[in-house]
Amino acid sequence: MTAEHQQYPCIESAWQAHHKELRGFLLRHSGDRDAADDLLQGVYAKALAHRIRFCELDSPRAWLFRVARHQWIDDQRRAKHWTGEEPPETLVEPESTSPLESLAGCIYRALPGCSPEDADIIQQCDLEGTRQADYARRHGLGLPATKARLRRARQRLRERLIEQCGIVFDEQGCICCHSAHRE
Repeated sequence: MTAEHQQYPCIESAWQAHHKELRGFLLRHSGDRDAADDLLQGVYAKALAHRIRFCELDSPRAWLFRVARHQWIDDQRRAKHWTGEEPPETLVEPESTSPLESLAGCIYRALPGCSPEDADIIQQCDLEGTRQADYARRHGLGLPATKARLRRARQRLRERLIEQCGIVFDEQGCICCHSAHRE
C-alpha cells in the first residue's frame, strides 16, 4: 500500500466495497473489458485527485457511480458513439444484488416530480454526498433546520417512490421488491 492509500483509507475502503459493482456497470455499458477497466481506473484516479473531499462524502458509492457514468459518457463522446442525447436511463441504475440498491433509477425518475426544494436537498445531500452542515451554510440555514428539511424531503420522496415504483415491504419493514420501470 502506498503512502497515498495509508493517508486516505476512506478511498481504499470505498473502493474495496464498490469496485466490482462499478466494473460490472461500466462493462455493461461499454461492452468491452479493456475499455471498462480503463474507465474504472479513471474513476479511481478521480477519487484520489479529490481525496480530501471524497473522505468527507456521506455516500461515496453514489459519487463513484456518478463519476463512472460521466467517464463512460466522456468516452462515448471522444469515440463519437454518442450524439449528446440523454444517456439511457439504465445508465443510472446499476445491476445490484438488493432491491434497495436497484432503486437508483426510480429515485432519478421521481426527483423531477418533487418540489424544487426537496429535489435540491436530496440531490445535494443524498446523491452527491454534500455534508448537511455545508448545505446549511450555503443556503443560510441552521443545521437543525437542514436536518428537518432533509428528513421531510426524504419522507415525501419515499411516498412518491412507493406509488411510482410499486415498492413492496417485507414483514420487517425492509424493501423486498419493486417495479423499477413502473410509471
